[in-house]
Amino acid sequence: MIIWFLLFMLVYSFCNWLIGQQVLALLRINPVAFWVTLAILACSPLLGRMGISSAIDKAGNLWMIFFYYATFLAVLGIFVKNKPFIISCYLLIFILILIGSIHAKNVKVVSYDINIPKQARDLNIVMLSDTHINQTKSSDYVENMVSDINSLHPDIVLLAGDIFDDRYVNSLKEKKEILKGIKATDGVYGVLGNHEYYSNNLSEILEIYKEANINILIDEVAELETIYIVGRDDIYKKRKNLNELLQTVNKEKPIILLDHQPVSLDEAKNNGVDLQLSGHTHKGQFFPNQLITAKIYEVDYGYLAKDSLQVIVTSGYGTWGPPVRIGTQSEILDIKIKFQKNP
Repeated sequence: MIIWFLLFMLVYSFCNWLIGQQVLALLRINPVAFWVTLAILACSPLLGRMGISSAIDKAGNLWMIFFYYATFLAVLGIFVKNKPFIISCYLLIFILILIGSIHAKNVKVVSYDINIPKQARDLNIVMLSDTHINQTKSSDYVENMVSDINSLHPDIVLLAGDIFDDRYVNSLKEKKEILKGIKATDGVYGVLGNHEYYSNNLSEILEIYKEANINILIDEVAELETIYIVGRDDIYKKRKNLNELLQTVNKEKPIILLDHQPVSLDEAKNNGVDLQLSGHTHKGQFFPNQLITAKIYEVDYGYLAKDSLQVIVTSGYGTWGPPVRIGTQSEILDIKIKFQKNP
């Protein structure tokens, strides 16, 4: 593990040096001041994760996306020496980041009409994933999220993991009363994502969720009036197999499965799940990552039908790391389910 980390740091440092060489050749600036500044920016993603300050964390997030695109340009610059072209490309990077930052805050309501051939009361489910509540989000981020949820008048609210993403648990604790303002006739249910585990304060997070009336299902089944909500632990952990989890479930009733990552679809299909709801992918969040997620997952975004199983994967309400979306959409799902048993 240490060897891989050192190898990553070596490659990361080399790419930063390559970017620095290119940018310094374009600017008339004191080289000592430039390299000191670049070193601070290059270290800011790691320093931000250490919780030194929210300002450093924000700088690190922005540096991550600049570094991502600038690395491509620095490599291209080895072969292309046209200075006006390189300058234009850097200007394009800054424009894309600016537009992407604005676009990421524009949350779209995406609606799905689902039919499940079982007997139950029709439901309006509001589903979100990857809200990534943390200290870098704007002060009204959670307030706006709760307002967006309540405006859709849900019967049930489902949160498909990565609700919180921070080592600084007070950033969640401060929003507890606001989260309690979510209005759903049949309650709020959620599962854990990989980032809840990365935060290293899981017990505190779970206690706050509980106090905020968010029912977290960790390899558990919640039986409502006419349906089951099944919550799987994140695949990042050793979890129960679905057959074991559904042993006591009456499969004549609708089964809705929450799984943070859109995986194990055949397992869900073979065990009688009617609807699986997932997130995690962010649909790549910014171009061209969506080309990668589309190759990794059977469905990385949108709707998929596999025989009797229906799957919906959301690109997420929030963002992880860079608060930027390029070629993807921040969204909240409004899922209307009609149940009608075949005669």
